[in-house]
Amino acid sequence: MKTYPMEKIRNVALIAPHGVGKTSLADAMLHVAGKVGRRGNVDDGSSVFDYHEDEIERKQTISASMGWVDIGGTKVNIIDTPGVDDFRGDVYASLGVIEGALFVVKADGGFEVASEAIWHLMRARKTPAFIVINRMNKEHAKFDETIAGIENRLDGTPVPVQLPIGIGESFRGFVDLIDMKAYEFDNGKPTAIDIPGDLSDAAAEARENLMNAAAETDDELVEKFLEEGELAKDEIIAGLRSGVAAGTVFPIFLTAADSEVGVQAVLQSITDIMPSPADGAEIAGINPDSEQETTLAGSADGSAVAYAFKRQYEAQGGDVTWLRVFSGTVKSGDTLVSTRTGKSERMGQMSVVLGKAKEKADIASAGDIVLAAKLKDTQTGCTLYDSSNPFMVPPIAYATPTSAEAIRPTTAGDEDKMATGLTKIRDEDPTFEIRHESHLQQTLLVAQGEMHLAYILDKLKKQTGVEVERSRPRIAFKETIRGTAEKQGRYKKQTGGRGQFGDVHLRFEPLPRGEGFEFVDAIVGGVVPNKFIPAVEKGCRETLSTGVVAGYEMVDIRITLFFGSFHQVDSSENSFKSAARVAIKKAIDEEVGKLRPVLLEPVMLVSITVPQTYMGDVMGDISTRRGQIQGSDSDGPYQVVNAHIPEDELYQYATTLRSMTQGTGTFSLEFSHYAEVPGDVQKRLIEDYHKGQTEE
Repeated sequence: MKTYPMEKIRNVALIAPHGVGKTSLADAMLHVAGKVGRRGNVDDGSSVFDYHEDEIERKQTISASMGWVDIGGTKVNIIDTPGVDDFRGDVYASLGVIEGALFVVKADGGFEVASEAIWHLMRARKTPAFIVINRMNKEHAKFDETIAGIENRLDGTPVPVQLPIGIGESFRGFVDLIDMKAYEFDNGKPTAIDIPGDLSDAAAEARENLMNAAAETDDELVEKFLEEGELAKDEIIAGLRSGVAAGTVFPIFLTAADSEVGVQAVLQSITDIMPSPADGAEIAGINPDSEQETTLAGSADGSAVAYAFKRQYEAQGGDVTWLRVFSGTVKSGDTLVSTRTGKSERMGQMSVVLGKAKEKADIASAGDIVLAAKLKDTQTGCTLYDSSNPFMVPPIAYATPTSAEAIRPTTAGDEDKMATGLTKIRDEDPTFEIRHESHLQQTLLVAQGEMHLAYILDKLKKQTGVEVERSRPRIAFKETIRGTAEKQGRYKKQTGGRGQFGDVHLRFEPLPRGEGFEFVDAIVGGVVPNKFIPAVEKGCRETLSTGVVAGYEMVDIRITLFFGSFHQVDSSENSFKSAARVAIKKAIDEEVGKLRPVLLEPVMLVSITVPQTYMGDVMGDISTRRGQIQGSDSDGPYQVVNAHIPEDELYQYATTLRSMTQGTGTFSLEFSHYAEVPGDVQKRLIEDYHKGQTEE
């Protein structure tokens, strides 16, 4: 396998929502570059990139895959990423290892609402990008409207570098505005032609706009353009290269992936205009020994640093890890240090890939991406480094999973098997969480959305045979009191031998919210011996932990032991524990008017990010969920709404928000505080509890 220098490598990812022909474009890139003899096709299951069984079945990208081509001596690594929101974790991972993105828009749908969220994510990372308008040959393709949508809804300077010859089913080529030449295509092969007369004026105007965009990246180019009104081809390319690298200029290309029109031009422009790993190669990171921020000047002759950004399990090959080499040279058999454990990791066999096909690579140079087999101490987000120069690339900041379901195996005894299977799946997909909540006796699977949840559980069944039942998660409600009362608890039992006797007088008082439980020993004169007082406290804690009103832990309460009595023979720790339990339950049952017990619910601080268009719908929905708006802020074209919403009202909110905002809305949440449950909700919870007690 040939080793490429950093300046001769381009790492690009195709990024777009589902349905724009992104994977078809990636397959076409391999074919026109001569890397494959037949172009792959998503519809018939022959795609080089969508090769997993689930992807072939669903006809959609679920996991990122990679291929590469050689364009005039430059290696272009192509990462095809998922477009569905629920599987977007690989987009986050890929953005950390590429120098450029191909942001794909469909001509027969324009710049869709779903594109905005992805663009917003990409721009947050300041990723250099081309915009590729694909499906130019489809019946309802519209060039002018698509360009207008892009210009109106994107920041920076999106500028066409091509004009279409024909549109829709008559699309047959384009005018190249950089060298002012026209090309028609037949079976994917271009033929140079004169610029059609009906396009000459439009081409001249568009070229002027292109030169202006290129010139604005450099003062010397601006001066020349103002003086001469013209830039040479190499000057236009140089200006575009500067603008793309700075994230201010976004060249727009035209393609029809299924007929391969325009695909070669995109590949050539990647090599001419996109940044290489050698451009601005300084990497921000952390010294894992000192935990201090540091930088690394990535270079081929520097110390080795490789970053693991994806891990996957293959039935025949075992575990493989995707590595981006940021500095130095990595060889099979080398020993590097893993930031996951601080232990040495021996590099196994490396390879470059074309979908599922692998080609052995003994050396991986700085800037390149390879797969490494059977790394033991390296998980997604780990850095491998030379022990002489400790360095850690910051881990991937995935979107926080927000869709939770309570799960349990349908077959008793499969709990361990389920846990082991989910842990292995999470090694490949760190975008979901498994939470064990013993206090609620439930296991939660928290994913990116409904589709993600279903996919994980389907994969679990296929890999382990474990079937899982899903249910709405139990919420960690709590109980408390708002008034004061005193109550005696007397426990007396005679069984023929030694009896049991305990007698306590307890005072109940509310505490400020969040104070928990406080036990006060106010016994005077030894009416309850000191040796039994810890048992009284233990009895109180145990009773409160399982709830008295509706089966939830009782909190924010002070219980004072102020009087009691004992028997010299029959009193014991257990009898005083039982006496405390009796006093608490009698107090709740008989002193409801005085204690005024109430249920509390967890309230979450929810931060919702949506385009301005959907603000009214989102705020109205918050009200229906008993939410309270805390404020809003602008984030470019987006609005960020902060609200307090009861956790019980957020079940399947991710699905609702996406539906309400056409896939553009995102949210995060964190616990804020506990608040009293409204009367109707409290009544329902208490009724459900007593119904369950009766059924048991």
